[in-house]
Amino acid sequence: MTKTVAEVAPGDHALVVLDGDEQHWEVAANYVAAGLTRHEKVMYLDGEHTKEPLLRRLREDKLDVDRVLETGQLVVWPTEAMVSFWEAASVDWERTITQRLAGIADAITDACAEGYDHVRLTNEPAAGLHRPVKLLCHGDQLAHELLLTHPATWLCQYERRHWSPSELEELGRSHSVKVVAPSLYDDELLRVTRCGPFSLRFAGEIDYSNREPVRTMIERELQQALRATPQPEDVQIHLQSLRFADVTSVTQLIHTVDNFPKSQQLVLQNAQPRIRRLFDRCGAASNDQLVIRETPN
Repeated sequence: MTKTVAEVAPGDHALVVLDGDEQHWEVAANYVAAGLTRHEKVMYLDGEHTKEPLLRRLREDKLDVDRVLETGQLVVWPTEAMVSFWEAASVDWERTITQRLAGIADAITDACAEGYDHVRLTNEPAAGLHRPVKLLCHGDQLAHELLLTHPATWLCQYERRHWSPSELEELGRSHSVKVVAPSLYDDELLRVTRCGPFSLRFAGEIDYSNREPVRTMIERELQQALRATPQPEDVQIHLQSLRFADVTSVTQLIHTVDNFPKSQQLVLQNAQPRIRRLFDRCGAASNDQLVIRETPN
């Protein structure tokens, strides 16, 4: 069964195959945030030192990260613990995986005693690289059995660069759900996704290599908006996850509105402070059809 992150349901044992960093952080943060919003306890098993990029993405989405860490609603298991697990597993797989899943079962029980109705887990098995896939599949099967008796959801993250097609196919058969994360554009430097009608989100970096696709996507959104009934008043671009743009790219983006009719505006939402300053220095304020807006938390 194929689902998006938003469609992952309680009890699902899901797998997602990732093609780049921006997609990785997007999927992980959306999955974690969905659990936090539903008052689930979230356990993040960090297999590849991605705690900081994850927390950064959550903060970009205006989630109170410090609060959920302080209250224990979000728990991050460090990479070192995952490496130690795989080191022990290489010596005695059956004993190590049994102990690990028993510990997770106890943690789920403890979370329910704390008042949470459900627990959401996700892991990055990067620390398990070069382990036989059959061991990972066996672990997945045991995890699947755990989910049948405990109120939990589990998303396993696999980066495509680490695994062969046949290995990913075999791993996929060990999960009941495959998660997909579509994008409009992804060159592993910049990822563009749709937030809603005539509303895009940019994550990553804009430079000489992708500024033309950026211009094309905005102009395409404008043309679709002009053909829509009723016609929207603006095209929105969400910039909270845009971490770099060069001067030429910003200048070109500003001049994109030169092609907008007077009835339309380009609204840039939640630009990071350094990106906002760059737009200001490049003359964004002098164009009435370009609006830079901050959305409250």
